[in-house]
Amino acid sequence: MQAWRGKSICPRRPRAFTLVELVMVVTIIGVVAAIAVPRMSNSATRASANAVQATLLNVRTAIDCYYAEHNRYPGYNPGTLVASGDDFLKQLTMYSDASGNTNATRTTTFRYGPYLRPPFPVNPTNELKDVHVKPTPGAANPPDGSVGWIAVLSTGDFGMSVSDAELEKIGILEPEEKTIVKLQQ
Repeated sequence: MQAWRGKSICPRRPRAFTLVELVMVVTIIGVVAAIAVPRMSNSATRASANAVQATLLNVRTAIDCYYAEHNRYPGYNPGTLVASGDDFLKQLTMYSDASGNTNATRTTTFRYGPYLRPPFPVNPTNELKDVHVKPTPGAANPPDGSVGWIAVLSTGDFGMSVSDAELEKIGILEPEEKTIVKLQQ
């Protein structure tokens, strides 16, 4: 005789989500995304602005260190005393002597620096690293965005060559922040 195996009269249906459950889950995911996405994009923009300000602080500190050891700001060709962006970059990223001549290796003569690790930082708004040097704050600036950075040799000021619109793209919106980053025209 065969034993009864306990089969039910009603066949069992596979379990599934109801339409109401699916709609609720999609709604919750939508609300979370609507809250999280703007916060994440704002954080990325703020991080970019903080990175720019940190770069400026590092370069300004390097300029001050160069001044402390040479009694003048970087950017002058030691032989001709003509302002040069290339000399500015070399004097901050290479070894230098007391006059400001540069060399790739440290020797007893070239014992100062380097003040920044090469390569020189790139301006994140226009991807340029060249520096326009000007003797005084009142000297003309190049057109916005034509160079990466601007240095004033009489004061040691250093800032970005950038338009206000480009500053806003990287998250610098407040006027007091702009004075920190951009040299006034």
